[in-house]
Amino acid sequence: MIKTGCDCRPAHRFSRARQCADEGQDAATHDLHGAKLNLSLGAAEAWSPLRLAFFSSGGNMNGFERQGRRTGRSVRPEAEFLEGRRLLSVGPRLPSYVTNPPGAGVAARPNTPVLPFGSPTKTATFIDPSVHVYNGKHVVVGTKTYIGPYASLDSRAGFIKIGTGSAILDNARIESDPSKTSPTTSVLIGDSVQIGYGATVIGPSVIGAYGSAAHATGIGANATINGATIEAGAFVGPLATVGPGVVVPAGMYVLPGANITTTAQASDPALGFVREVTATDTSQLKSELANDAGLAAGYTNLYQGSSATGPLPGVGSPPYNGDLAAVLGTSAEPGSTYVSIEPASPVGPKFFDPRRNELVQGLFYNFRSRIVGAVEFNELPKAVASALSHSDSIRADQGQPIIIGSLGAVGNHVTINSPLGGTLTIGQNFVANDFAVIESGVNPTTGKGVNAVIGDNVTIGAAAVVSQSSIGSGSTIGAGSYIFGSTIPANTTIAPRTILIDNVNEGTVGG
Repeated sequence: MIKTGCDCRPAHRFSRARQCADEGQDAATHDLHGAKLNLSLGAAEAWSPLRLAFFSSGGNMNGFERQGRRTGRSVRPEAEFLEGRRLLSVGPRLPSYVTNPPGAGVAARPNTPVLPFGSPTKTATFIDPSVHVYNGKHVVVGTKTYIGPYASLDSRAGFIKIGTGSAILDNARIESDPSKTSPTTSVLIGDSVQIGYGATVIGPSVIGAYGSAAHATGIGANATINGATIEAGAFVGPLATVGPGVVVPAGMYVLPGANITTTAQASDPALGFVREVTATDTSQLKSELANDAGLAAGYTNLYQGSSATGPLPGVGSPPYNGDLAAVLGTSAEPGSTYVSIEPASPVGPKFFDPRRNELVQGLFYNFRSRIVGAVEFNELPKAVASALSHSDSIRADQGQPIIIGSLGAVGNHVTINSPLGGTLTIGQNFVANDFAVIESGVNPTTGKGVNAVIGDNVTIGAAAVVSQSSIGSGSTIGAGSYIFGSTIPANTTIAPRTILIDNVNEGTVGG
């Protein structure tokens, strides 16, 4: 279900995203292999204790249907192998700067969601089925790379190349050439690069390097790289902007919220826009990239690792024919075989079941948002679905659990996660506006997981990033703010674009 068409992006990151017409996007939606689908029970039934049927319309949206098993969807394309040979053959016709060093394959059928087609679990790249890919024949991706829910790869003009062992995280947007004029421009993302939640990269941009020249390189949540070069080993903090023609040298860390318009600003810490990268910065990013590679392998295994779906046409088995239901909607996390901090067995989201007066696992492949792993809602599935909007991603496939009392209203492209560890507890009537990022994680100084708590009736403004922080009940975080490692008292209003790090006001975003 690689999406094409509108991706609900606003022209300005702090304005409310426009609403897309569902019928327009649905009409352009591709099935994963472009061939006839045979709907049958998938591999997920082996570990799903209940069939928890969720209906998007016309059905019993209030809860659960006990029928002993979950409905799976198994992909059995008739001409997948032949099509794969044709699509993979386009590689030599791509520009040499895209194919050298060689990429693993193009992000077009049949190389989705597992790239390349038929790849073994340990070396596979996984592209979440919710990812928007535009002109996938111009998107080249290496191995062991993870592309998270609702990311957007737009190469309708120019090319996008993503290296090996990298990650394009949830709701990130990569656009090779927004002007779509001749000559076209491209985006080159190297090996061991992480593009953070909601970040935007616009061509012509180069981030990191390939092969022996590569070093861990990170772009923070809701940051923007617009026609810039981020050298291997450099970092760009959350909500920072690096403008056209700027080069951020290796070993430099662009401060959160900074607006870099010259290479001088990006090179000299004395000017107040950057600092030197620390060993802790690099070590933590390497750990995150290792987890991202584990997620790529784990979701590949959930998709094509069960013999119940039958042999993969033209390849043999293992791997096996894909089970889309295992990686759509609300689904399980891969398990500790792939990410050490996960439970030994795959765990899926839980919802409140009033008939049993307890939380019950709910695996709904047709749920409107992507919810993964140990997320616990004290609400019915219908109430959760009603509060969520387009392209919301809540993943507890690293730090867990993520516990949510009730959702008031959640905007488009909202991301909730807990990288590397920690827990996140959210109270009643939680409101988050478009492109907000809320995360817990591991404290970089102590190395211990953070137990972040967000109280009742809290509102997070559009494009704000709240990381490893606790927020008291009745508080409001202003749009475009960055809150890290802080404790916000109850009934506090944080002004828009505020930078608050370890309870110290560090100025304003873009200021």
